Amino acid sequence: MSKELEIIRLRKELTEFSRRSFNRGLVSGTGGNISVRIPGTDTVLITPTGISLGDIEPEINLLMRIDGTVLENPCNLKPSKETAFHLAVYQLRPEAGAVSHVHPPYATAYSNCVDRLPMVTVSAQGVLKEVPRIESAMSGSAELYEYVKAGLLKYPAARVLLMEEHGILAVGQDLKTAYYLSDLTEDTAKIAFLCGQIKK
Repeated sequence: MSKELEIIRLRKELTEFSRRSFNRGLVSGTGGNISVRIPGTDTVLITPTGISLGDIEPEINLLMRIDGTVLENPCNLKPSKETAFHLAVYQLRPEAGAVSHVHPPYATAYSNCVDRLPMVTVSAQGVLKEVPRIESAMSGSAELYEYVKAGLLKYPAARVLLMEEHGILAVGQDLKTAYYLSDLTEDTAKIAFLCGQIKK
């Protein structure tokens, strides 16, 4: 498949998983951002800022180099304000194919309260293994970028990070995997919460 056809395919796939994330309740309003690497290149597609993931269309996703240079922006939109930490993932983890930053309610609540998400199911223990927390900072800030970078370096085996007061960051080899990791993290957080209520 040519690079041009691959970009077209991934624009559609990024749209699909953006909408699935919104419809699944992993994010609300205009929050969250998702990106995907063009295989074999130093370029990525990322969702724009200020638009709900439920409203993403293929043509509005921006094509960028991992150094931050915008290559294609057909609709003249701004890239996600969290672009910097998405690009940090691709720079620090060459195997990363997609990044999902969403705000699932149960996992976000745990990000405010614990250092690590409880691994309360066999699936979580086998797939997630650990979901540690990184510190809080304002969206789009240099501080948040540094916290994400530090977390990626401190927890090299972690596929998902809790972001205090801010949601989660899931890193997969492709969009489907990043979505599944986000979904499993939220389901694990919900089960952990229910376990806590039952024990009381």
